This record gives sequence, structure tokens and C-alpha cells, in this order.
Amino acid sequence: MSTDETPDAGESIEPTDAAAPPEPDRAGSEATATTRAELRDIESAPLAERALRYQELADRLRSELEHSDPSRGSS
Repeated sequence: MSTDETPDAGESIEPTDAAAPPEPDRAGSEATATTRAELRDIESAPLAERALRYQELADRLRSELEHSDPSRGSS
């Protein structure tokens, strides 16, 4: 197929390796799964509770990021 053709009905377009996101390490993958679960839980909560819970999650993630940032060093 040339670059100006569209794929045939049965032909699929696969992303290239360059377009694929990097594989997270195991700890990062677990943290991401935990965060996704927390977000799903927040989304299922009543609307009145969500803002506070989003803020708590954001504060926790910010704190974790600050503690994991090697450029911050110990002061």
C-alpha cells in the first residue's frame, strides 16, 4: 500500500514501535492501576463528595512525586 491509499476493508493499521508508549516498570504499573482504581471509585461517588476526594488524590500524588524526585535532594 502506498502512503496515499486507504487500507482495504480487511487490512488493519498497526502502530509502529516508535509510537508505542514505553513499558512502565512493575512498580509504576501497580501504582497506575491503584490510581485508576481510585479514580473509578471517585467517579462512582456522589457528586457532592467528588471534589474533596479528587483534591485528596491530587495531594497524595503530588507528595509521592516530590518524594520520588531525585533532583529535590534532601534539604
